[in-house]
Amino acid sequence: MKIALVTGSTKGIGLATAHRLYDEGTTVILNAVSNSDEVILDEFSDKSRVAFYAADISDKQALISLRDFIKEKFGRLDYLVANAGVLPLPAGINDITDENINQTIDINLKGTFNTVKILGELVQATSKTGSIVTITSVDGIIGEPYGVIYSATKAGIISLTKSFARNYKEPLVRVNGIAPGLIDTPLSASTGEDPSWTTDLSVIRRMGSAEEVAAAVHFLLSEDAAFITGQILAVDGGFTLK
Repeated sequence: MKIALVTGSTKGIGLATAHRLYDEGTTVILNAVSNSDEVILDEFSDKSRVAFYAADISDKQALISLRDFIKEKFGRLDYLVANAGVLPLPAGINDITDENINQTIDINLKGTFNTVKILGELVQATSKTGSIVTITSVDGIIGEPYGVIYSATKAGIISLTKSFARNYKEPLVRVNGIAPGLIDTPLSASTGEDPSWTTDLSVIRRMGSAEEVAAAVHFLLSEDAAFITGQILAVDGGFTLK
């Protein structure tokens, strides 16, 4: 049985990914910032195959504690999904504050780096078929005029993914990324933006679902993708083609 950690997994893409892995027989560690989110475990019938650990990914020591928890309780980690992140409200270049810049970089870029480094080292040390998937964004590919810093951090995650794939080769841990387009999640809804402008620009003229992203994550983690590493898969309905 595989052991997986999905960060930021109490809603949206993270929760859908946790459910997909659980349904495929994987033991899943869910994560959020607050201990109050542990109630999410009620959604899973077999409590022996789920666990919860509260950790803020922008806190390096919290990630070390999370790693130690997994090592002590499960003895290994096979899959890591670095999903946790923040999506700031849309803002023009002249409206971006230093506080917004620092928070977005600390969580999205530094937090993802430390997640893949600290937890990835556990995958490399304990799993024979380790695999890591980062969650970036199409904004990191094309740039978003009202999300400059968010786009920059997601572009950084794309680069981190490729760099970690080159580093985690002996012992081999495959590292790939998913770049979602507009997905129907609480996080995307929180921006208050009208999604129609994005769906009008995609080839498949609708929003994606969290479950569709989770299916792509599952594929990249699995042995079906055994010859794939360092790649970014856009799950965007063809948005980046337009």
